[in-house]
Amino acid sequence: RVPVVLDWLPEGCVSLSMTRCKDVDVGDVLESHLKFLRLDNCNISDDGLARLLSRCPKLASLQLPNNRALQVPVVLAMMPPLRSLDILCCEDSSAPQDVGAIVAAFPRLEELALHLGGDCSTLTRLQKSLRRLCVRLSDELTAAELATRVLPRLLSLQRLDVIVPRERDVAVAEHRFRGLAPSVVVRCCGDVQATASKGMWKVGTMCDWLGLGDALRTE
Repeated sequence: RVPVVLDWLPEGCVSLSMTRCKDVDVGDVLESHLKFLRLDNCNISDDGLARLLSRCPKLASLQLPNNRALQVPVVLAMMPPLRSLDILCCEDSSAPQDVGAIVAAFPRLEELALHLGGDCSTLTRLQKSLRRLCVRLSDELTAAELATRVLPRLLSLQRLDVIVPRERDVAVAEHRFRGLAPSVVVRCCGDVQATASKGMWKVGTMCDWLGLGDALRTE
């Protein structure tokens, strides 16, 4: 992996995706019309996240998986109108993220992926908008609260992805969360990390990023 500096984007570019690039420097280029940004395993820091949020006022989707345990800043002068946010990391050293700060910053989220811990009741503020939720769980109290007090109130939820610490925890989580969303998928951290390390790409997704999705679907 090599350091990457972005100093130019094509005029009208609204989508950018990078994977496994070291020390991405967004510079001033992201003061643009970007609406969809994905930086997977790119050494993004908390300061880098705050910079992205302040420089990309039109972002609708921000995907920063596998970038340690990022924390959303509590207060920024302007927050983009995010509908999709992924700051999930499955590294052993990653700590739970502040869901209260996330919900306060982005009250219209439709998709959210994070490491959940402690009080997760503020998720219920997204009850009318949240359609997909992906959570890494690492303690019993949080798992119990999510299942009994939070998920029943998320009226718009269509898919729930649950990530548990070990393979032996999968069956217990499947039983606990069964029926709490139309679609429930449970995996362990090891499986998620293995998939991420392979750097696998879906042809359809890649074509969408390149602006070729419609052409692909019409053939």
